[in-house]
Amino acid sequence: MNIKVKQNGNVFVLHLDGTVDINSANLIEVTGQLSKDACCKILCNMKEVDIVDNNGLSILAIAYKNVINKGSIMKFCNVPLHVKELLRMVRLDLVFDIYDSEDKAVQAFDAASKIDKMYLRRRFKRLEFYHPIKFQLQKGASSKKMSGKMLNISGDGVFVYTKTILPMLSHVTMELKLDDDKTYDVEGIIIWQADSELQPHCFPGMGIKFINITNDVQKEVLDFIDRNMTYRSDT
Repeated sequence: MNIKVKQNGNVFVLHLDGTVDINSANLIEVTGQLSKDACCKILCNMKEVDIVDNNGLSILAIAYKNVINKGSIMKFCNVPLHVKELLRMVRLDLVFDIYDSEDKAVQAFDAASKIDKMYLRRRFKRLEFYHPIKFQLQKGASSKKMSGKMLNISGDGVFVYTKTILPMLSHVTMELKLDDDKTYDVEGIIIWQADSELQPHCFPGMGIKFINITNDVQKEVLDFIDRNMTYRSDT
């Protein structure tokens, strides 16, 4: 896959051309370099993309996760219909912000208000949080429950230390507990797996992004993070 980087105002537009597959790690590298500066705006224009396979989906998910975790923003536009259908099948359409045209996507970046930016900063605060968690594949009531330990949490997802590593883009339901006895049933998608050499301190483990999380539950998560970060900063 070839990538051409251009600027449209204050947005870096990545024109992707060809097949997004296991050989497309250059997308991770390019987006990683651009998002070194906080609040960077990245738009992937997929008009010339012909094929996205399962490995390509993982590449897109990893690039997106890395950009977001650095406090930047990533959107997509001109996604071919067959690729949109693939994203819908794995439910990444619920994760990615997709627009019909480059102009509409750029306008969406510019339309973000100060309140939106404050919310995004709050949403992606990450709190070290060591707590047991149960999860299972979304295959109905017969799916076996698995267990692990949360190592950190944000308004966007959790990192789970567990010996049961699920395939990338797997969909799970989690029993999320915070600082009380109340349990929240939250859906998620596996978008990252720890590497034994690069992240030995959290291997084996995986990053799970929340999907279909309600505003009320996400607010509970954000309030919990804010309370604990404030408390820790005062000690």
